[in-house]
Amino acid sequence: MATTNSTSSAMSRFPLWGKIVVALVIVLVLFALALPYFLDVDRYRDTIANAIAMQTGRKVSLGKLRARILPGVGLTVDSLHIGNPQGFPDGDVLSADEIRVNVAIGPLLSRTIHVNSVDLVRPKLSLVTDSGGNDNYTFTPASPPPASAKSDQSSGVALDEIETINLTDAEVLTGAVVRGAVLASTDVKGINIALHNFVVTPMKVHDWQADSKLAGVTLTLEGWSEPVAFQSGQVTLAGGKMDAQFVADLAKASDVKGTLSVADVEHPQVNFELSASQLDIDKLIAAAGGETTSTTATPPSNAKPAPVPQGPGTLMAQGHINVEKITTKPYAVGPANVEMRVYTDRAELFPISIGMYGGTLQISARVDRSTDPPRFTANVQMRNLDVAKVLEVTPSARGKMSGAGELDLQLLGSLSDDWKKTLSGTGKFAVRNGHLPGVNLAGVEESLAKMAGVGSDTPFSVLEGDVNIANQRVTSKLIHLDSQAGVVNLQGSLGLDSTLDYQGTVSLNAAGALGTKGVGGAVGGFLGKSVGKISVPFALAGTIESPKVTPGKGIPGLGASSGSGSSPSSQPAAVPNPTDAIKSLFKKH
Repeated sequence: MATTNSTSSAMSRFPLWGKIVVALVIVLVLFALALPYFLDVDRYRDTIANAIAMQTGRKVSLGKLRARILPGVGLTVDSLHIGNPQGFPDGDVLSADEIRVNVAIGPLLSRTIHVNSVDLVRPKLSLVTDSGGNDNYTFTPASPPPASAKSDQSSGVALDEIETINLTDAEVLTGAVVRGAVLASTDVKGINIALHNFVVTPMKVHDWQADSKLAGVTLTLEGWSEPVAFQSGQVTLAGGKMDAQFVADLAKASDVKGTLSVADVEHPQVNFELSASQLDIDKLIAAAGGETTSTTATPPSNAKPAPVPQGPGTLMAQGHINVEKITTKPYAVGPANVEMRVYTDRAELFPISIGMYGGTLQISARVDRSTDPPRFTANVQMRNLDVAKVLEVTPSARGKMSGAGELDLQLLGSLSDDWKKTLSGTGKFAVRNGHLPGVNLAGVEESLAKMAGVGSDTPFSVLEGDVNIANQRVTSKLIHLDSQAGVVNLQGSLGLDSTLDYQGTVSLNAAGALGTKGVGGAVGGFLGKSVGKISVPFALAGTIESPKVTPGKGIPGLGASSGSGSSPSSQPAAVPNPTDAIKSLFKKH
């Protein structure tokens, strides 16, 4: 009872003017909530669309407009579409599912639209260039204005400035016009960004300011099935300069740290530094060669090819890439360093330097994007490769060869599904001061192996040859192996499908391979002269995985030694007991 009385007394003490203010606030709130339903702002849709079209020079389409009083004066637009300029495929440079606009009341009294903020929900920005270097994102005010806007000119409504633009869950697509359709090269999704100082008249990108967090953003590259997912990072734009720092997951193949900078966004040229502790080539190839979910239009098959750009290409990006370790089962190499330049018509990589099993691989490459499909050239140089270490990681090849390898190769081809058909090149290779463990040069034929009675290891001074790549085969006019035991000369080809087609000859030095007092001396005694060389022709066929050695064209031959000038009759070779010599032919060693 006491509580009720105290409450009643408190209410009775509440001043009348306070009650009036509270009632007025409630009425105003209700009025603000109800007013948008009675205001037909949608009748201004064409006026606003034409004002934007006049400032951008583009076709503009707006969805239904709804007024809003709280939390600020403004309106909501169901959708927005700003079209591409003439000469570009049908489509939008900018679209959004919904737009929320807050405007300043004061400038409206002078028929000027001053926007405090614009919130774009799920906007999509498509930045496209054509082969002539033109783009769809340079806006030129319409002059004269569109015919549909003439009736609205008397209204004098003008759009002067947008203070802040907030993009929520935005998408930015970059691409090029190829045979009459847009071919996307990158597609970035999940962007949340705040853009400031968006002055419309005149539109100066240099004055824009922006900042964005990159966590959660994904980047899809043309033809890739897995995106680049950003774990953290930030992008800032101020004074016409853009800077970015990030950590990203490269299609599950590597964690990449990097920085990007653009000194002038109105004339963009990207400088970048990228680094990674490890790169899994197998995962990268799987991602780059997988199916893509891109919705970009496919160029029509009957469309004319895009014209080849004229004059020198314009530099778009340049930078440095460092990877500490590169793996592709079962191999692991590194570190790797790449200097890259990307132009409007080509990409250049020089040099690519990779540490590889005690040696160094260097590649200088160029991809010409003005052709369809793109063409590439590459110069490859390998020095001081430890062949034994390379073969060690493959069980089937382990212990088959040792030595210091080197390679010089020039390549030319196309980046297409039929790259094998277009690949061509020339070069040479060599392996120096090596061994062929398990290979008995004196034993090309099993009988000769037993005759020789030498160990199962052939040291050699050089294994070298020429390379010519064409018609999906790697052809050599001469592959030469030189060792104390003799020489091997081989010619033929290796297919890109791993097939082998070689003919060769093994020429053995009798003194080096058979010995002067063993079977070599016995053979010399039988023939009445010293044996200088034993030549055995052979053929190598089958595949790399399953090679087949068969007798070659011609017959084995015995040659006289060059000697010191003494005739065999004056200084006959020492011949052991013939019976013992014959028995030694079949002796197991």
